[in-house]
Amino acid sequence: MNDQERQAIANFRYGLIAPIVSRKLEAGEQMALMREIASHVYKATDGGEKRVSLRTLERYVHDYRTGGWEALLPSVRADKLQAREIPKDVLTKAIALKQEQPGRSVRQLIAILELARFVEPGTLKESTLSKQLRHRGMTRKALLNSSWSEFRRFEATHRNALWQGDVQHTLHLPHPDKPGKKALAYLVIFIDDYSRYVLHGQFYFEERVARLEDCMKKAILKHGIPETIYVDNGAIYSSHHFERICGRLGTELRHSRPGRPQGRGKQEKFFRFVDQSFVPEAYGLIEQGKIQTLADLNRFFSAWLEIAYHQKIHNSFKQRPVDRYQKDDHPIRTIPPHELALVFLLEETRKADKTGCISLLGQPFEVETKLARTSVQVRFDPHDLSLIQVWSDGIRCEDAKPLKLRDPKRNTKKPETERAAPPPPQTGLNYVELLVEEQRRQHREAQGAALSLAMKVGNGHD
Repeated sequence: MNDQERQAIANFRYGLIAPIVSRKLEAGEQMALMREIASHVYKATDGGEKRVSLRTLERYVHDYRTGGWEALLPSVRADKLQAREIPKDVLTKAIALKQEQPGRSVRQLIAILELARFVEPGTLKESTLSKQLRHRGMTRKALLNSSWSEFRRFEATHRNALWQGDVQHTLHLPHPDKPGKKALAYLVIFIDDYSRYVLHGQFYFEERVARLEDCMKKAILKHGIPETIYVDNGAIYSSHHFERICGRLGTELRHSRPGRPQGRGKQEKFFRFVDQSFVPEAYGLIEQGKIQTLADLNRFFSAWLEIAYHQKIHNSFKQRPVDRYQKDDHPIRTIPPHELALVFLLEETRKADKTGCISLLGQPFEVETKLARTSVQVRFDPHDLSLIQVWSDGIRCEDAKPLKLRDPKRNTKKPETERAAPPPPQTGLNYVELLVEEQRRQHREAQGAALSLAMKVGNGHD
């Protein structure tokens, strides 16, 4: 079982107990809620159906309250995934055939697979396929009776009980890097269900998970931690990392059902107001050159949000959203900024090479040499790589450091004292130069002696 599968199981377990651990319950409410949770059938991480006993739920709650989200991770030696007796592509095709026609029997499914040459005749047993289909809820009764429950209007009972998050493709700005081109600006918001107060709203150029998390982090810094977050099934809301963040915050994560926009009317109504009141004015400012950058757009949007929206009387409860949020006395659960930053760290697995190096976002980093040739978990902020935590088997190691290449020609370093020693005093004497002077002296002496001798000889001759 790899890390991604273990994290998916931990997210599944947290999703079961989130209604219990994300809020304070009165005496007796926890057991009643646990019985309610245990009475349902859930879609497990392997695609099958699963029931959870009260004893198991009690263990999950205890583990979470003592060790947090990480305590819900299964051990590395947990039971292996099922369905290994049937090749994955064959089982996928059998499920598709059953979904297409729920009335098809197991024997008929096997016949279709054999005639289509997906399996060799006689190799696929009815009992094996039947077991796997039942395990995944692919029965005739389940498929024919999978209708959604009736939708009812809902409103949270207090502030921060439920935040709704959404993204709108709002308007186009001048492209920051391509003159003459346009770039789509996405509006990301988190709105309080009880008060309709927008906890944080900001424009971004990319609809990515990191932008969603940035908006959520800013909302929490300003207004505390929500009990529940309600979002759709878009890719940016369905990442394992986003689920893990909610688990570590003790926040329940809910998704709207596919094809069921009901329950998301509050965000849609807000976005309609943005389209009617803000967008036309923003385009006028863009044409006048007063909005050219994302920072300009967010500055004007912040003023519009504070004055035009938050101070507007809401038709449903006849209050301004800002007053309804601020006057509610339900306590706000907060978290220190430095702890919140750790909660939002992205976590990925990397394998260190033989030199103890890993690659992260295209940049090389060094880890401890003892981790060479091993897989490690790194936790980091994709917008700030100044801190990169390194974890191995649940134990935090030394943080990764940017790789500094060394000159192979300089294998040794001189001691600091030797490099800093002042140069020796200069004598001004040079051996070769002294030899030249000595040569000249000897030549002068030789010439003087020859001259003296010549003079003596001349005097004697006279």
